[in-house]
Amino acid sequence: MYAIGLGNNMDEVLKAEKKLREEGIEVELIRDPKRLVDKLIRGEIEGAVRGSLPSSKVIPYLKSKIGRFYRTSILKNPFTGDIFLLSPVGVDDISEEEEERVEDKIKIINLASNFLRSVGIEPKVALLSGGRLGDLGRSKVVDRTILEAELILKHIKKENKNLEIEHRGILIEEYLKEGYNIIIPMDGISGNLIFRCLALVCGVPGWGAILLSEKNVKFIDTSRNADWKRYYNAVKFLHNFNIK
Repeated sequence: MYAIGLGNNMDEVLKAEKKLREEGIEVELIRDPKRLVDKLIRGEIEGAVRGSLPSSKVIPYLKSKIGRFYRTSILKNPFTGDIFLLSPVGVDDISEEEEERVEDKIKIINLASNFLRSVGIEPKVALLSGGRLGDLGRSKVVDRTILEAELILKHIKKENKNLEIEHRGILIEEYLKEGYNIIIPMDGISGNLIFRCLALVCGVPGWGAILLSEKNVKFIDTSRNADWKRYYNAVKFLHNFNIK
């Protein structure tokens, strides 16, 4: 049994539930954010999808129950057809303080790499910053993002020599064309904008945002504005890692 949160955008959630039931997958629709999380934590359901419940109600309560985690969107690469992970994608997913923000990104890289390996995919990490590397010196804001990415790159290469990781500035299109499967934006705001442009504007298929943490919690975050197929895909992913 899986659960999907039912808030606004109700019709799309109901379409997803109908399709899943037709395939023999049991789904419970839950309107109360706390009840959704509590049933998951108590093990009463196999996995949960936020569905169309508000993030501001679900995510803080989930954090109070399981501690720190990171949301990572699972999207289909429009150039290769494979999946890639995009994180951070929430405005409060990582710290605003520089030192803690760097630590958060390093944790995301390590957790995302472990997750991909767990489903049989070798990770390739792309660090994004606010401009081309040759733009250094043109903007203090861009400079900060470039230098931060270089710092993370140096740390990861020192600690994990076997992990493929690159920093080429803002050139996300090059990374995706070359099959990089972990994309690390500058912060949660830019990550959320990338997700919305790809998924909600351009219609790139996705499976929601899975949680990355030290604990094994089967929860996928989804947008309140998603169509039925994204809610359907999220449950299918939890059910059998059906990512093709």
